[in-house]
Amino acid sequence: MNKNWIVYLVQCSDGSLYCGITNNLEKRLSAHNSGTGAKYTRSRRPVELVGASSKLTKNDALKLEYRVKKVPAVKKISELKKGEGTMAKDIEKDLMALNEEVKAVAKRIEDLTEMIGNLGKAESTKPKAVKKKAPAKKKAAAEKPSPKKPAKKTDRDIVLGFIQRTKKGINTATLVKKTGFNQKKVANIVFQLKKQRKIQSPEKGVYSKA
Repeated sequence: MNKNWIVYLVQCSDGSLYCGITNNLEKRLSAHNSGTGAKYTRSRRPVELVGASSKLTKNDALKLEYRVKKVPAVKKISELKKGEGTMAKDIEKDLMALNEEVKAVAKRIEDLTEMIGNLGKAESTKPKAVKKKAPAKKKAAAEKPSPKKPAKKTDRDIVLGFIQRTKKGINTATLVKKTGFNQKKVANIVFQLKKQRKIQSPEKGVYSKA
């Protein structure tokens, strides 16, 4: 995950504040003060840095920038710090959910390994049956391929299906209601689908097809 972007706040010469994102703060501040930065700061030079977030992904930086720009000037700095903390909690929650999923997969593999081992033991002790030759016609009938059954939908396919059928996106609560899954299970599935870039999240808690 490339975390080279930050959200920054500068105070212009007229006292107003400007918020933006960059992956090179020193270069960006120099551009603002030379008149080659944003159109807003071009006529309000010089600008002075008054706040900056820690390093984020570009997607998270854009979301935080949007939140800061929506609040009044007197709240922009506090919103910058508040938003950064909220994103950190969201990332921690996603990592915890992923950790639980990894544990569940490991337990499933362990159970399957044990089951295969028990089957191998049972097969080795089973007496070999004498094979009887079947009539030619019956053998031909037995070799006839049976029609393939349609693959059973997985829980992930069910959640993805509901998301893809919505035009404006669907939230977690609606997914829980429609699928019958609990909120933790829906959160785990949504995390995996986002990781596979099969869905996107236009806003927190809302998902739509990628």
